Amino acid sequence: MNTTLPGLLNQVDAATSHPSRQSITTPSSEVNDCLIARIGWCHRQAMEALTTLEAEGWYAEQNGLIDALIERECAHEYHNRPALRERYNRGLQDGRVLIQVAKKTLSCRHSYTHNLQ
Repeated sequence: MNTTLPGLLNQVDAATSHPSRQSITTPSSEVNDCLIARIGWCHRQAMEALTTLEAEGWYAEQNGLIDALIERECAHEYHNRPALRERYNRGLQDGRVLIQVAKKTLSCRHSYTHNLQ
C-alpha cells in the first residue's frame, strides 16, 4: 500500500522551517506530536474509506490540520465543494484550538492537586 503521509510530514517540516516564515511561532513538541498524530489518524481513515467522497473528506480535514500547524489557510481551494470545505475548516479550527490550548497550558506554571478524601 502506497502512503503519502511521509511526504505530508516533509511538507510540514519544510513549511515550518522556511526562511520566509521567520515570524512563525513554533508550537511545543507536545502540540506537534498531537497534531501529527491526528494528521496520521485522518490519513489512515482516508485509506480505509469505502467511498471516494469519504476519503476526500478525511484528506480535507487532514489538510486543515496541516494548515493550522504551518499557519496558513487554503479554504478557497474547496470553494466548489461545500462538504469538503466544512471538513477542511473543522481540521483547521481543531488544529488552531489545540495550538492555543497548548500555549495557555505552557504559560501557566501552577500545579493543581485534588485530594479525594
